[in-house]
Amino acid sequence: MKFYVILFSLLSAFGFAQSVSLYNPGNNAVYPDQQYFCAGESFNLKVDAVATSTGDYQVIKDQLSNFPLSAGSIPITFQSPNTNKFSDSFPIGFNFSFYGKNYTRAVLGSNGRLVFTNDPQRDNLKDVTTYTDRTFSGITGYNTFSALPSKDYNKVFRNNPTQELNLAQIFFGYTDLIPKSQNSSVTYLYKNVTVAGVNGLLVSFQNMIRTNGTGGISSVAYYSHVLLLEDGRIVVYVSNKTESSYNAILGIQNDNATKFKVPVHSNSIYNYNNGPWTSEGVVWVFKPNQNLTPQFKWFQNTTLLPENTNTLSNFVPNDGDVLKVEVTYFDSLGNQVGNPETDSVTFHQLAKPAVTMTQPNCSTAILTTTAVPGIQYEWYQSGNPAVLSTTNTFTASANGNYFVRAKVPNSTCFVDSDLVPVSVGGNFPNFNNTPKYLCKTDGSNSTTVNLYDYYPADPTNYTLKFQENGVDIPNPANFVINANTTRTIGIIANSVTSSACSFATTFEIVFASLPVPNTQFTANKLCFGENDFALSNFENQFFAGMNWQFQYSLDGGATFQNLTSVNPQANNPILVKIKHPDFACETTVKLKFDFHPKVPVNPITPFPPHCFSTTEYFDLNITKSELEFGPNIQVTFYKDVAMTDQITNLQYRGSGTVYIKILDITTGCFSTTTLTLVIYPKPTLIKTTPETKLPKSCGSTIYDLTTNINDYIGTWSHYSEIRYYDGNGVRMVNPAQWQNYDSSVSGANPYMVFVYNQTNNLQCSDQIGFDLKLLTKPVSQIAQILICDELTYPLQTFKNAVITNSANYTFTDDLGNPLPANFNLSVLPQTVKFLIKDNATGCVSNVQTVTFVKGGNSVLLNSETQYILCDDNFDGITNFNLDSKKSDFTADPAAIFEYFKDADFSQKINSNYTNEVPFAQTVFVRITLPGFCPANAKIHLKVNVPTLSSTLEDKYYICYGDQITIDAGSENVQWEWSTGETKQTILISKVGAYSAKLTNSNGCSYTHQFVVSDENQPKITAINQTNSSIEVIAEGGVKPYRYYFNGIPQNSNILLDPTASSYIIQVESATGCLGEPKTVYFIKIHNVFTPNADGINDFWTIENLGKMQDIQVKVVDRFGKLVYDFSASSTQTAAGRDPVWDGKINGKPLPTSTYWYTITWFDPVTRRNEQRQGWILVKNRE
Repeated sequence: MKFYVILFSLLSAFGFAQSVSLYNPGNNAVYPDQQYFCAGESFNLKVDAVATSTGDYQVIKDQLSNFPLSAGSIPITFQSPNTNKFSDSFPIGFNFSFYGKNYTRAVLGSNGRLVFTNDPQRDNLKDVTTYTDRTFSGITGYNTFSALPSKDYNKVFRNNPTQELNLAQIFFGYTDLIPKSQNSSVTYLYKNVTVAGVNGLLVSFQNMIRTNGTGGISSVAYYSHVLLLEDGRIVVYVSNKTESSYNAILGIQNDNATKFKVPVHSNSIYNYNNGPWTSEGVVWVFKPNQNLTPQFKWFQNTTLLPENTNTLSNFVPNDGDVLKVEVTYFDSLGNQVGNPETDSVTFHQLAKPAVTMTQPNCSTAILTTTAVPGIQYEWYQSGNPAVLSTTNTFTASANGNYFVRAKVPNSTCFVDSDLVPVSVGGNFPNFNNTPKYLCKTDGSNSTTVNLYDYYPADPTNYTLKFQENGVDIPNPANFVINANTTRTIGIIANSVTSSACSFATTFEIVFASLPVPNTQFTANKLCFGENDFALSNFENQFFAGMNWQFQYSLDGGATFQNLTSVNPQANNPILVKIKHPDFACETTVKLKFDFHPKVPVNPITPFPPHCFSTTEYFDLNITKSELEFGPNIQVTFYKDVAMTDQITNLQYRGSGTVYIKILDITTGCFSTTTLTLVIYPKPTLIKTTPETKLPKSCGSTIYDLTTNINDYIGTWSHYSEIRYYDGNGVRMVNPAQWQNYDSSVSGANPYMVFVYNQTNNLQCSDQIGFDLKLLTKPVSQIAQILICDELTYPLQTFKNAVITNSANYTFTDDLGNPLPANFNLSVLPQTVKFLIKDNATGCVSNVQTVTFVKGGNSVLLNSETQYILCDDNFDGITNFNLDSKKSDFTADPAAIFEYFKDADFSQKINSNYTNEVPFAQTVFVRITLPGFCPANAKIHLKVNVPTLSSTLEDKYYICYGDQITIDAGSENVQWEWSTGETKQTILISKVGAYSAKLTNSNGCSYTHQFVVSDENQPKITAINQTNSSIEVIAEGGVKPYRYYFNGIPQNSNILLDPTASSYIIQVESATGCLGEPKTVYFIKIHNVFTPNADGINDFWTIENLGKMQDIQVKVVDRFGKLVYDFSASSTQTAAGRDPVWDGKINGKPLPTSTYWYTITWFDPVTRRNEQRQGWILVKNRE
């Protein structure tokens, strides 16, 4: 017996529970708690209890051929391309019992596991921002290691790696896998199958590719299939897993990690429980080793029925019967497991519905039956199969017999009420309230009608009166209506037998009075030649406000048609048929047209064309005066043919066609004409450069300025002329003035103006200047040539020295003979006489002379000098400004310096020169002083380099509170630190970036950059506080750490039961390096105070809260009313942030009671927002 008690306890621990429900096996509809029926009706009932598995599993090795393990057909979807993710949940297709709990949906993890849960979070596992398919495969530097059973596999929260969600799990080669988003060959599918008559779900995971989390990817993929069967069996098959270099899991685990099963590999060196292994080509079957079988009992009220299966057929209930099923589960040994589960249905016989009737007026009756929950209602009129209403109330407006039918939903069961007779309405005659129409074509202004003709009087049954606008009509038998009006008449009849029964309505009387047939109407006079008359003008002229219809005949009445206009020239007169739009009432009349005489148009004078300008215009007033021949004539001008864009400024600057209206203001008729205005644009210049002119002879200042205007404007069909002006801006009117223009008398800058407008408007013109060239005789630019060591002098060198651009000139001796190719300089001085001819102008110079003379050498201060610089990159190469050494050789600023790399002076270099030979090099200088021959000199270049420190490093490490000595070494003679110090060694106690400028005995310096780092210090990253502990989280430095709380060391990072009001916390690394301390304050909240002014515990305070920031304290009573509110920002002083409450509200003491507080603050040390909630007892002693 003891064994079964233990077994039951274990099953309870597994969470076994099975609720049951009664349903109709015919349509699978669940029965309600209250079921209505008709007499003799029977019911079939079934309970949804099945054999259930719980407890642990047996692992069986089986053959692949015994199971249909193929690829699925329905894709399993993921919402994100990330790794380590969960899929959308997908249906299992049946109740799947797994470790004693039933599941209907599953979720796939991308690393090779199926998870199950009934937690609402199941459908949110797909959210990669909240959940992750975390692995524990033991990859160094990537993740940790865990074997089954382990709650680590329930730690699926991304941002809180320690938070758990209970998940039952099936692992099938579970390890670190590449998702489909990174390799399209990865495939996740599922489908429902049947295995030997048992429903199943098959999940396939194809191309499982392992990664090591740091970039390494396996070259061999494997495949997995998982088959879930409705009888509780789990089938797992992994194939083609040939690599054993990494850890993976094949097995199952329950939702709280207290149970698991892992097969044993046939090779002892392999381990399916997160170890290395290869697939064996077998199927692993996890079979529940305990089945629970349900037994059934059926009760009618308290009587046990003989049926003992899950189905009760043809049950015939009585009114008020309670049918109950009781399901008890037994294990394979016949022992009951858990308490019996029950469900019941109470049956009620459907009663005949009772109907009540109320009649609020003589035209309607309201029929009502009491509504019964779960029953449907239909109202009928006897003899009419149509359903009138489907609620428990119906409003009848016609006489007859009515009944209501009460129905059971989804059943043939119904009961009809007794017939209820309904009589509505008074003895009023039927009345058609459509409008009443009257028509006359005699042109009468009014008519008289008898209203009793429309609604007769019957004093024996009802009283009757007629009204208009709420006022009784005094004489209904002689009611007068004006022509072409509509009158609204009200009828009010009251039953003489029932004051509640009356009849009221309104109707309209429409009286149309049309013109006498063949009446002639003459339209308003038309203008001469007007050929389009809008017929709406006729309709508005004679029949404004009438909503009549008009048709027109142009053939003497043979046909009538709907027209909007007519040509009065061709159709005069015409017939008009006038009809009322709402009833048959018409007449035919004549429409005649009359015309005004034509408005005459006088001849007008055209305007000549002109060139465009901003000031010139066409004066249309001239045209206006020509056309306005009388006081009744008004002339207006327009830019468009439609005459909508009027020209209001008659000093008109436009061009093109102007449209003119000549209006007779007495008749409104007008004539039109047009005027063409031409404005041509200024021509575009072909060229804008000044006109070049040469003098009439060399050395002369007389020019002919005559110019062809077509050279500037090309072909031009409009007016043009040239006006010439001298250099003083005075116009030349005599051709002799510009044909013999003397620039020495009239100025060197004459110009001409091209005029394009015969109206003399110079705004349309162009001004072009003259470029007067001088035909001057060439002149030698030198008188002598200095000779140093030369014995001959080339002719071309001579030419280049004498004049610029010598190729443009021809040289001869003073007799016109060619000069020698080289001049012989054996005898000095020597004078050359020669002529120069300008090849472009033909002008020949006067006789020129140049003398060759002997020159002396340039005198230097020194023939050589040294140039020493420091190099900051230690390669002996630097840039020299050679010009900076000029003063070492001469003080003459006009001296010319040339620099060369070689002693032969053949390789010229720039004055900014970078030495090509490291550390030392000589360059050569040619120096020429004015009036002297060149002298040679040397510059010796030398490069010195700084001296590297043998002691300085790039990085130093410091612990909190320490200082380190930095030694720059003795190799240099001067030290300049970024701290401002100038000694060889300095002390540093703060982390940061530093530098030292070091200078050696040659004066050469370099700067050494270095950092002082605190990375060996453990740094406190978080401090978590509760009422009973302080937890310190640190990083950096060498672990394990040692923790100091107010100077007391301990190895644990958690201080339990803190007693001090504050703690200075410091962390020390394994190498003895201390990190920066932080001070935390223990927020202590007292739960009782007695504000009775006895000097003891009169105020409620919160220790250390004032050291926090952004504080809010709120206290409410048991009704939620705010009784204390305190807040303080971080800008207030610490004293101003301490809440002190005296237990009063608005100065009045609160009654003794329990109150509830909420306190929030920001801790500047932990950098976290905190909140505390709790109660406080305010006890006022009397």
